[in-house]
Amino acid sequence: MVFARSARMFPRGRMPAITMGAFAATGMLYMAVRPEPTKVHAESNQKLSFWESLPGENMPVNPGFAKLRGMAAEQRFRTALSESNGKTDFDVVIVGGGIIGLATARELLKRFPNMTIAVLEKEREVAAHQTGHNSGVIHAGIYYKPGSRMAYTCVRGADLMYEYCKQNQLPVERCGKLIVAVDEKEHKQVERLYEIATLNGVKDLQVLNSEEIRKLEPNVVAYSALYSPNTGITDYGLVAQCIANEIVQSGRAEIKLAFEASKFEKRPDGRIEIWGAEPNQRGPTLKVSAKNVITCAGFYSDRVAGLAGGDPTKAKVVTFRGTYYQLKPEYRGICRMNVYPVPSGGGIPVGVHFTPTVNTRRGIQMIVGPGACLTFSREGYTFTNLKFSDLFDSLTNMNLWAFALKNPSLSLGELYKDMNKRAFLRAAQAYVPGLTEDMVEESFAGVMSQVFENGGIAANDYILERKVMDGKVLCVRNAPTPACTASLAIAEMLADTATEDFEWTKDEKTDAQPQQKLAVAA
Repeated sequence: MVFARSARMFPRGRMPAITMGAFAATGMLYMAVRPEPTKVHAESNQKLSFWESLPGENMPVNPGFAKLRGMAAEQRFRTALSESNGKTDFDVVIVGGGIIGLATARELLKRFPNMTIAVLEKEREVAAHQTGHNSGVIHAGIYYKPGSRMAYTCVRGADLMYEYCKQNQLPVERCGKLIVAVDEKEHKQVERLYEIATLNGVKDLQVLNSEEIRKLEPNVVAYSALYSPNTGITDYGLVAQCIANEIVQSGRAEIKLAFEASKFEKRPDGRIEIWGAEPNQRGPTLKVSAKNVITCAGFYSDRVAGLAGGDPTKAKVVTFRGTYYQLKPEYRGICRMNVYPVPSGGGIPVGVHFTPTVNTRRGIQMIVGPGACLTFSREGYTFTNLKFSDLFDSLTNMNLWAFALKNPSLSLGELYKDMNKRAFLRAAQAYVPGLTEDMVEESFAGVMSQVFENGGIAANDYILERKVMDGKVLCVRNAPTPACTASLAIAEMLADTATEDFEWTKDEKTDAQPQQKLAVAA
């Protein structure tokens, strides 16, 4: 009765919380006043002895491990503790296991026959984010300013990507692309894109009228289109895995998964030591060291660059979610090639488009998307993903606000499309009017990193921060789309830049063909 009367003094919903609080307080009081346990079987003057090795250490080679992770990783696994107290030293460490980081490691291994490399990746697989969650298009080089690094690396990168997929027997299709104008006003953009792409060296382009469009894609209704037969599709996640296999099988490189870098420190001997741990774990502390470091950290490029001695206030990353739908199996033949609208302006989305896929995870599909909605978390794959530190960084980014104010309809429109399927599909129905809601189902979402420059301008070229930490570190601060297409050419650019910045000697190089020298922003 006493307890019942006491309970009525508190609101019903607060009783569980009060009860839990009472238990917690009682437990803390007990821990504070409890007597020290009596030590059993321990002598104060006991002399300890230590085994020279633990099970699995300094044993014969583990062939299965070596096949999966490479001989370098297998050897260090068996010998690192006994030979170097757990430390692992390399010539170069690359932070980031997306396609840019992996392609750069591959390029360095090709050029320098004695170089040792480690790639550090936060996730438990390579290509976990941007590389593995995109439409898989091999872009031809149509949109980019003539003479820019973006234009050069896209055109060259596309050639290299087709060749790499062919050599390694990876799924790839040169299926073509239409960039459609729905009226005479938009046709001017088609003509402008034709001029730009021609200057960039894109081959076999054609401007088509409505009848010519229907011969290629009967369900597309448009005034005109730019036809690019050399645009294609592949699975960049699979490409990245193939590159990763090359790296570990070289015998001179490792890929360290679940290694989240948290501290960079220059040692007295000039080497850079990187400390980290498995994500969401307190330990054990992981450490590697290198003569030089290259950071390619994607969503976290600004934060990792700041940890590595770069300027944390510049090239701040903002992330956008791109949601995709896919045609149901009975409707997926609505198109056979990539069908894009003309660019909407603002520098962010290329517009909702149709893309066939040869993705080994999701199958052979026809996807529709993506949008470009601001995320509330750097890894915001759904609308409800929220991380306050990430959201705070975005909302305090004045360059993002400048962009939003200059493009209010674009900013609000992308948010609305992300939340409303009908509005999302309306963008695609502008040039494929036969598309209906019942023909599509939900597919995946990707997240894209974007940097905004002063005045709210979406950065449309690579941003590198060079000679960081007394000239020991090179930071990739921005590598926007078409980074996957251009990845093998970007790797050439980064290898050229690193060779210059780190003063690597030419006699260390292999007999690989010299690459075009590209100017790189300081």
